[in-house]
Amino acid sequence: MEQKPVQGQEALAPPSVDIAQRYLDEADAVVHRRGRAVDGRALAWLQIASAAVTAAYLVALATAIRGHGGVTPQVFVFSFLVWGQLSTGMAQRSGMQLRLVWSRWPILLAGGALAVAVLVVFGFAVFDPGFPAIGVWIPAGLMLVGFGGYGAVQLARASGDPRPPRPTPKPLPRAMRWGTIGVGVVLGVMAMLGSAPDGVLASTLILLVMLMTFVWLVAARSEMGLPSVGASWRWPHLGAFAASACTLSLAVLVDGVPWLVGVFSGLMIIALFIAVSFVRGRDLRD
Repeated sequence: MEQKPVQGQEALAPPSVDIAQRYLDEADAVVHRRGRAVDGRALAWLQIASAAVTAAYLVALATAIRGHGGVTPQVFVFSFLVWGQLSTGMAQRSGMQLRLVWSRWPILLAGGALAVAVLVVFGFAVFDPGFPAIGVWIPAGLMLVGFGGYGAVQLARASGDPRPPRPTPKPLPRAMRWGTIGVGVVLGVMAMLGSAPDGVLASTLILLVMLMTFVWLVAARSEMGLPSVGASWRWPHLGAFAASACTLSLAVLVDGVPWLVGVFSGLMIIALFIAVSFVRGRDLRD
């Protein structure tokens, strides 16, 4: 074990064989602990899922602005904000850390340039009457290819990582259970009000719901905050959210749907989340 001593100082005595072996064992232990804390596969799948959700959101929002207007676009904006907070908790659960190191700057710049391109094309698709209707799919395609493709690359890189231990499902704590039900109430009420005929009452009620949702977003660090709720979810909860989001989109975007159908859809969403709130979730201590 060779070393280069500091100028003016004597070289340190090399460690014994036992000490050197302990150093090597500790280095392996550090790698093992990092593998338990950072789940590269889960982060890659979350990146792909977030790209798909964002692409679907862009299509729905552009369709709502072009053909509906009123309170419909606001419904999708706040629903997407709810997903953003939930996914943040899932990413933190899997060990994601935001570190601005020099090696990541090219990726960050490329991601920023792609985001700007998506927003520019989205603006033309929404606000330019002469832009073809099929253009609403272009931002979604860019999002899937760019950010979803990056997630696929990350998934390929993480294929050789050691698999973290499978967490034991635990009943959701009371705060997480009520937070899960709260997500269902927000989505259900959005479905009811978004499918209602445009008017002063519907606009006022939906603004009140958005205000309460915004207050909930501000309280993100509380036990009932959306990041904590998302971190405690497993696949049944995510499946309920995906089904509810699809139901919300259909209830709001499809023309000619009676308002009672929207009310029924909202009640079904709330009932679904009440049911999955009793499904076992992730233990946040894992």
